[in-house]
Amino acid sequence: MPEFRVVFLEHGYPTTKYEREIIERAGGEFIDANELSLAEALKVCEGAEGIMLRRMTITAEMIHRFRKCKIICRCGVGTDSVDARAATEASIIVGHVPTYGTDEVSTHAIALLLSCARKMVPTHQRMEAGDWDVHGDDPIFRTAGKTLGLVGFGNIGRAVARKLSGWNLRMLANDPFAEPQLVQSLGATLVDLDMLCRESDFISLHCPLLPETRHLINARTLSLMKPGVILVNTSRGPVVDAHALLEMLKANPGAQAGLDVFEAEPLPADSPLRHHPRVTVTDHTAWYSEESQVELQRTAAEEVARVCTGGLPRSLANPEVLQKLGRFEEWEPAENMRWQLKRIGLTQRTV
Repeated sequence: MPEFRVVFLEHGYPTTKYEREIIERAGGEFIDANELSLAEALKVCEGAEGIMLRRMTITAEMIHRFRKCKIICRCGVGTDSVDARAATEASIIVGHVPTYGTDEVSTHAIALLLSCARKMVPTHQRMEAGDWDVHGDDPIFRTAGKTLGLVGFGNIGRAVARKLSGWNLRMLANDPFAEPQLVQSLGATLVDLDMLCRESDFISLHCPLLPETRHLINARTLSLMKPGVILVNTSRGPVVDAHALLEMLKANPGAQAGLDVFEAEPLPADSPLRHHPRVTVTDHTAWYSEESQVELQRTAAEEVARVCTGGLPRSLANPEVLQKLGRFEEWEPAENMRWQLKRIGLTQRTV
């Protein structure tokens, strides 16, 4: 008999062989519920110790039904689709995979930035239409000597800073949980958000979606930005107020945006962001490579297996649940968890 059960809710992956292999090797039963109706899948979850998901929302009402659950793990970085407060009240760990895809997302952010700076998309479109010498009335400026502002200086923000370290850019960083010495060691200067918005020619967003970061980029912060600013978002869609962004683009005729994430996903077909001449969009694909996909699936399954066999996860969205479980002091958090512990005011001998 299997020692525990893990259910993988809707995922859309072509294969779950990695998850199945890891769970079964740990002594568990793996159930792929991708093809089940929601009602059927939730019924199966009632007897599961581990629940994995990708995109669907897990509500407090669902969590109340997960009577045997030890961990709900999202295959991704963000966990705003899971009611972490309800999970904590139910003594359930909310896991995620905050370290996968760092290389991919940082590269994608730079690609969006350079695409905007060099106006690649409109140039391609004009050449498709038969034009040549298309920048007579649409000037391009060099990137060297400009100021890059990084909002969020975690794994991905730091990766962007490292990759652009030789580009002759002045770099600013805004992150309330970043260590000033670490920021400085990567060639950046830690500043407040208003200063970053005022002084940056390019702004790239790498912060998590939290109550305090929802619409962090809003009408007020956008109004502070320079003429011709380029704003890149590969973090989470709701960090940017899309309506305010569109209004800023009207008022700032040289400004551009490179967006991989949106407040509503999939991005509605009639969204002005799809057709705006100074907005470059991609379909929430910054995380993707064949390698990162496998890394994500394996790491999520390993975290679930670790918890279901009596261990503790390396990363979780609700570390306070470990206090409730009386296991906080034995936890060995991953490096990326330090900011989360600072944010909620927890300290620990291993941190």
